[in-house]
Amino acid sequence: MLDINRNSKTPVSEQLVEQLRYLIASGQYAVDDTLPSTRKLGDRLDLSFHTVRKAYKTLEEEGLLESRVGSGYTVRERVPLEKSERMERGAEIVNDALQRLIGLGLSDGEVEYLFQEQASLLDHSSIERKLILAGAQPEINALCAEQLSDALQQTVRPVPFSRLEKHEDADFVFAPYRRLPHVIRSLPRADVMGYATHLPARILEQVARLRDDETLGLITRYRDTIPALSGDLRQHTAYGGQVIAASIEEGTEHLESFIDQTDVLLYTPESRRRLLPVLDDDAPSPEEVRVQVSQDAVEAIVEAVPA
Repeated sequence: MLDINRNSKTPVSEQLVEQLRYLIASGQYAVDDTLPSTRKLGDRLDLSFHTVRKAYKTLEEEGLLESRVGSGYTVRERVPLEKSERMERGAEIVNDALQRLIGLGLSDGEVEYLFQEQASLLDHSSIERKLILAGAQPEINALCAEQLSDALQQTVRPVPFSRLEKHEDADFVFAPYRRLPHVIRSLPRADVMGYATHLPARILEQVARLRDDETLGLITRYRDTIPALSGDLRQHTAYGGQVIAASIEEGTEHLESFIDQTDVLLYTPESRRRLLPVLDDDAPSPEEVRVQVSQDAVEAIVEAVPA
């Protein structure tokens, strides 16, 4: 887990680079995993997205990350350094640490004890469980994975069904109930648990009160989120009117005329940043629609996954 120490003399951007470098090297972020967006990680750590972007750029320059249009920063296959270079760089780090420990007045025995203690903690952290959430739409997957990460206080990675084969080392996999047989066959060594999702009651209430001659607007980040979300809205309400939808991955130039046609406007969290500047005073007040894992599924998962 990432943890920024604001009392440290090390700049927060360097702390972030070091911690991300460790998570990648230890396999907690595997090859082809997508890191959280700069804004999402910034919000989580109370950092500016510029600071996060700077850290990602540093790791990209080191060859650890790759920037993909529309997908953010993804972990690359790492080309290991030659042994001599690894040892040289490692010696510099150890030497710097030793100087700082001796400067604090620690004896040789105390320094040795600290190294042994931290090595044992490192061994323990290296067996941290790998938790993934499988789903069909990246935007919805990310929301559900974030909810489970918060509930478990452990990292849950969103993974599309098409990339399950790259996660054969997963310890726990969470998947929609209807896809459990497929996931179990794909990852037979993992503990697979099901989950269901729902939409917030206030959103369903608002949509259910729409007349059929009124128009519901839906804005998402990715186009493939639209049919899943609009289908859920219709399924759980009596609304039979027109749903018009747009994704911001196609740009925002078309949104002003689009918004003017709506009576109720819903948007997903990942589209918020680019939508709000487009709104004017005459636009309907937008409502954020956040897909949620059902509470009973969250409780079952928390009970099953060791702390």
